[in-house]
Amino acid sequence: MKKTHALPLYRAVAVIALASAVLTGCGKQSANETKADTTSAKKILRFGQGNAGTGYDMQRSTSSLAASVADEVTESLLRFDDDNIEQPWLITDFPSVSDDGLTYSFELKKGVHFTNGAELTSDDVKYTFERMFTPKTGAKSTAYFTMIKGAKDMLAGKATSLEGFTISDNYHFTITLDYPYAPFVKNIGTSYADIFPREACEAAGDTWGTGTNLIGTGPYKIVENDDTTRIVLVKNTDYHGGPVNLDELDIIFFSSDQTKLIAYENGDIDLCDLSAALLSQYQATYPDQITAYHPLGTAFISLNLKSEYIKDAKIRQAISLAINRKELVDAVLNGAGIPASSYLNNNIPGHDASLSVYEYNPEKAKQLLAEAGYPNGITVTSQVRQSSAAVYEALQGYLQDAGIHLDLTSVDNATWNSNRTAGKIPATDMIWNALYPDGDFQMYNYFYSSNSNARGVFYKNAEFDSLLDKARASTNEDERAELYKKADSLLSLEDYACIPLYYPQNQFIAKPWVKNYKVGNLIYHFWNVDIDTSKK
Repeated sequence: MKKTHALPLYRAVAVIALASAVLTGCGKQSANETKADTTSAKKILRFGQGNAGTGYDMQRSTSSLAASVADEVTESLLRFDDDNIEQPWLITDFPSVSDDGLTYSFELKKGVHFTNGAELTSDDVKYTFERMFTPKTGAKSTAYFTMIKGAKDMLAGKATSLEGFTISDNYHFTITLDYPYAPFVKNIGTSYADIFPREACEAAGDTWGTGTNLIGTGPYKIVENDDTTRIVLVKNTDYHGGPVNLDELDIIFFSSDQTKLIAYENGDIDLCDLSAALLSQYQATYPDQITAYHPLGTAFISLNLKSEYIKDAKIRQAISLAINRKELVDAVLNGAGIPASSYLNNNIPGHDASLSVYEYNPEKAKQLLAEAGYPNGITVTSQVRQSSAAVYEALQGYLQDAGIHLDLTSVDNATWNSNRTAGKIPATDMIWNALYPDGDFQMYNYFYSSNSNARGVFYKNAEFDSLLDKARASTNEDERAELYKKADSLLSLEDYACIPLYYPQNQFIAKPWVKNYKVGNLIYHFWNVDIDTSKK
């Protein structure tokens, strides 16, 4: 990948009055050039991010970097807006649900076209879901949809069509589930359920999602993509969602945060994310250009409950008591986080807002160690990713003060993932993010007993499982939130099956001419952003 300073400024954002020459180089005017005609300037936003390297077929990628591109081109039946509120998008309204909670009835909007001119029909939706469950596709997020009747048979190669998908006509279809599952409507509002046009997707074959081989109903279409350094999208002038603000969206890829931020300082990009490690540096220089947001995740110490010492709940509680979460966030993260009070993120229904931040009491931690039979302290082995090293070095100091020696090693991502899932790490770093505000997404996939083994956690609590089962089946959101509150209390306040640290804060930095930009969760979308050409 090219370094930032080696990238030519391939698009100039300003358009000069009729007699002016086209801008080149760094995009600045010479002394004798006239001021840009901002009323007719082409609106181009240049966004910098890392290259996911996975393509943009969101059935075969789980990367938020890939989704930030794909979601501008392909769309799901419903979507979550920049405030994390779900809304019908390719359908006229939320689907109606049968009394037994199994059958969902949908009506597509009429006159919605893919950017190749083909109209969206029920057949495209059916094709998309059947492609998801076809083993050859290699879809990575089928677990969010395998409750659809017949999905498991397709994945096992026992069927080539989806039994639970029935088409009534071009605009009406039903999806039937094997069992009631309340978060289903939310799952089909994610990037993993983006709808593809049958004809174009079949024609592209294995190249779908690479180059310019991605076609959807979204506000933009891909016109250039070298799959390495940049991708260029232009507005869909026939967009069903209304006028699109930007004429062009240029996404430029960088190999590191440092080169990306240098590009921002040089004026080569208009917008990018800003890591916590660099936050204080850029707060000093660009305080008015930084915006913070809070994704739907929780940073916690993931524990192997079968490992020595960790299998004792008193030891786990002692670890929690030894940590000064407020100081950790302020001193190590430069304030980019909210000290945790339980596991569930504070913006997810079921989070108990009445709770205080976890107690910091190293003396009480020592007392619990003694009660557990270890008055002289213990040693806990930990492997973490390099990105978390600074946080865990601080934790090492806190724990040492309470008589807990953290034998800490930084490893590469592949080693970390392999050792963690194999249950070889007693304590490690984790941020578990939900795609949308629902307790099921944040708890079921990581801590439900049948799933926790694969996470290297080995948590088994029948009451906890029962609470999640009931919440999955209920269609009453208030009831579901209460069930998640009880489950969270068991998980993180009674069993201490994990050690929540903080709810992360992320931030982005944007030039003054970038208008209306907002990030709802982890994925950078460009649905509402605009350019104030008068400020360029």
